[in-house]
Amino acid sequence: MQLKYGMNPNQDFAEVTAPNNSFEVLNGKPSVINVLDALNSWQLVKEASECLHKKVATSFKHVTPSGVGVGSVLSEKEKQAYLVKIEASELASSYIKARGVDRLASFGDFIALSSEIDVETARIIKSEVSDGIIAPAYKPEALNILKEKKKGNYVIFQIDAAYTPPEIESREIFGITIRQKRNDLKITKDFLKNVVTKTNQLSDSVIDDLLLGMITLKYTQSNSLCAVYKGQVIGIGSGQQSRILCSGLALSKANVWHQKQQLDYSFLDNMKGLKRTDTDQIIEQEREKQFGNKIMLNELDGVCLISDGFFPQKDNIELAYQYGVKFIASPMGSIRDQEIIDTADKYGITFINTGVRLFHH
Repeated sequence: MQLKYGMNPNQDFAEVTAPNNSFEVLNGKPSVINVLDALNSWQLVKEASECLHKKVATSFKHVTPSGVGVGSVLSEKEKQAYLVKIEASELASSYIKARGVDRLASFGDFIALSSEIDVETARIIKSEVSDGIIAPAYKPEALNILKEKKKGNYVIFQIDAAYTPPEIESREIFGITIRQKRNDLKITKDFLKNVVTKTNQLSDSVIDDLLLGMITLKYTQSNSLCAVYKGQVIGIGSGQQSRILCSGLALSKANVWHQKQQLDYSFLDNMKGLKRTDTDQIIEQEREKQFGNKIMLNELDGVCLISDGFFPQKDNIELAYQYGVKFIASPMGSIRDQEIIDTADKYGITFINTGVRLFHH
């Protein structure tokens, strides 16, 4: 498969080889970044859908998710916050939720969906600024709708849902080849059995949120943490050198998401004819005006925080408490593990030692 260019336009040769038509371009001229976003995002939604037995979508930017959503019936408040007025299909709602986590970050996103694209989902995507999509199949009418985006240049990938890559993977950097066993770890409820705090009651919905968070981090650039609430990854902090910075990013983004859920959107009634991107900017300005940096996430009961590596300091737990986090899942291995457990107990936070690191580079 010949690509438009490599990582940057000056890298004017790039190609991808896929076995047995497992991965193909249906439309557009993709770049290397499009391919990287597509393959990472597809793995996330495929694994999450198989684990949770629901339809899942993610909105990716720069090989990291901006948001992840599990399909559900949208409330009227969610429809307002996510700028939709239709009754969405389960698949469409999963993308609406993934995009709605951080609509500014999702500008020009790459989309992955776990199931065949229906017409409702295609129409939602057509209204957004997006660079491309990957899915296992497309309804004919849905495919035609998507092919109209970006003056016919919208990148559309199709991947064989049954494709399983070899056990050993390789990559070449600076002329040097690295080979390793692929991270085929299957995330299951077994990783959530080791509750190390006094509080230890995990409902089925909380378990699902913790699993969704772990799978999300498996395909997010390290260091990484994410906040999850009721089938939606509402805040992701990644790519920072210290874990406390990642915690702060994930929780502050989740807080902004919740603030936007609380807005009265009647201020948009007198602003007809705005582009979606302009509307997003106006909403952000109104959120800043009304709420600023006020912590409001602690109004919610049941927010989960998941980490891809151990916490080196209790400051992460202190910060989580400020934002109202009730459940934390993370591997342990710090010399301060007991101090971290004691801090969680102090605040009534349930802490699960997953026992597994989920670094991704």
